[in-house]
Amino acid sequence: MNKIKIKKPDSAKLRGWPFVMLAGVVLALLALLDRGGFSIGATGVTGCVMRVDAAEVNVRSTPGTELEPVRKLRQGDEVDAERIVTGGFRKLAGEGEWVLDQSLVPTTGSNC
Repeated sequence: MNKIKIKKPDSAKLRGWPFVMLAGVVLALLALLDRGGFSIGATGVTGCVMRVDAAEVNVRSTPGTELEPVRKLRQGDEVDAERIVTGGFRKLAGEGEWVLDQSLVPTTGSNC
């Protein structure tokens, strides 16, 4: 039977700035994925930018709690929103996303 030999990593490769930079990039990507993905944030396209004021808020595909959330927003996240509020849910810019309006506050200069 053949034994598989695993080479011990050369410690010289685990030192220096290239390793530090690579580790930093990997950790940053993991943090973004853990947070829920990549997002460019609010662009102000609607003139109404809202900031999440709750610890966490569910984004839903309809203005209600009948369906499961499609994603989550965390405190401090900024999103483009519409001026449409239905049943206590505010419509976000884009394709049919709704958030509990009382969890959001308008940013300075927004026309919401």
